[in-house]
Amino acid sequence: MPTKIKRRAFLGGSLAATLAVSPAAGDDHTSPRRKLSAGVCVVGGGPAGFTAAIAAARQGAKVTLVESFGFPGGMATAGLVGPISKFNFSGKRVVEGIPWEFVERLADRGGAITDLPKGNVPFEAEIYRRVAREMLEEAGVTCLWQTSVCGAPELARDASIRAVTLSTAGFLSRLEADMFIDCSASGALVGHHGFGSFRSARGAAQPLSLCFHLGGVDTEKARVLVRHDNERSANPVLRAALEAAMKAGRIRSFGGPWAVWGSTIRPGFVSVNATRATADVTDPVEIAEATALMRREIPEIVDVMRGADPAFREAYVSQTATASGFRECRELAAFHRVTATEFVSGERPADTIALAAHPMDRHLAGSSGQNLSFLKKPGAIPLSALISAKCPNLLAAGGLVAAEPAAFASIRVQAQCMATGQAAGTAAAMSAKAGRAPKDLDAATVVAALRQANASTVSDNGMTFP
Repeated sequence: MPTKIKRRAFLGGSLAATLAVSPAAGDDHTSPRRKLSAGVCVVGGGPAGFTAAIAAARQGAKVTLVESFGFPGGMATAGLVGPISKFNFSGKRVVEGIPWEFVERLADRGGAITDLPKGNVPFEAEIYRRVAREMLEEAGVTCLWQTSVCGAPELARDASIRAVTLSTAGFLSRLEADMFIDCSASGALVGHHGFGSFRSARGAAQPLSLCFHLGGVDTEKARVLVRHDNERSANPVLRAALEAAMKAGRIRSFGGPWAVWGSTIRPGFVSVNATRATADVTDPVEIAEATALMRREIPEIVDVMRGADPAFREAYVSQTATASGFRECRELAAFHRVTATEFVSGERPADTIALAAHPMDRHLAGSSGQNLSFLKKPGAIPLSALISAKCPNLLAAGGLVAAEPAAFASIRVQAQCMATGQAAGTAAAMSAKAGRAPKDLDAATVVAALRQANASTVSDNGMTFP
């Protein structure tokens, strides 16, 4: 029997992110100071989250986006992770819609390179956050910056989420919504009430990295662009030097290293992904220690790079990421978990809402290595991997999509996170408008809506690849 969702008014001015200040209680942090409401609440403003919020708003929903940083972009902007990967497979576009509209607008501002055959998009992080913010504002999304979900969601009798408690500078607010989409890095919603689980066993999850920018690089001599499929982007000369440094005890670990135009495209500058640490990212002590370790190792890594490659001889650290980034944490308990076998087969279920083109790239805990396997066909991401099997009004996108670790190693990158975000936002808005649970939507109508929004390659079974 279809699950009915109690509607709190989906359309019209009555829902416009109602803000009501509660009676003043001095500095009382224990009761909500504001009561808010929305049709769709999106938690996390990274690539999946800001795309989900825009998609839901363009479907007519009144959307509130909750983001702990003061700007959108997540690890792309706070973590300096780039490039935006991966839009093409064998020279054919497999991600369009809002994600490609976004990068085209970046390029119009001089903030992205969009013509590389590989389909990776290097960008300028500051322009990224500016364009994402503008697109959110244009769509009419209410953005709650520097605000985090605090504690477990409040549930109704049918296990749907009634409301979430938010914390801003230690003060609490309460947000009610018809639909919730978890796009947070660690699963602020799916981490409660059995709505999700950890993707990998403790100690086996992919390691953290802390990215940084170098200035003073001879970008005429350095290989700053990776143009083609099946082309490794790690710098072999720098890797050999870092391996020697690790054996000599100068550094504890490293990854890659990737020193390219990723989250910057300025002459003389590159973005570097080289640090590496293993930690339980839900443990405050472990993540603090891992982040501190990586920050301490950056100067030593840069010193090794200066001595190994003439293009980096005058290099200096111009910027380090605001936060360390982690490659996996929790995943949604969904109606379907994408297996590695089905993912590499290239088969496309009827509810396919996005295609993945990135190699299956799993970084190894406790090692400087990675398992990298190039796909022969794009992998399919079904809508059923985005819909909670435990909570009637919850979806997830980006790093929380239900998938085995090997399949997720391809799905986890930015373009695919954006594509799943657009699908989740579209489905959430359609569900709220119809007053029905996402599981009761006709998947074909969601796919049709995505195609109408120019995400035309999804479920395109006529697209063939060598």
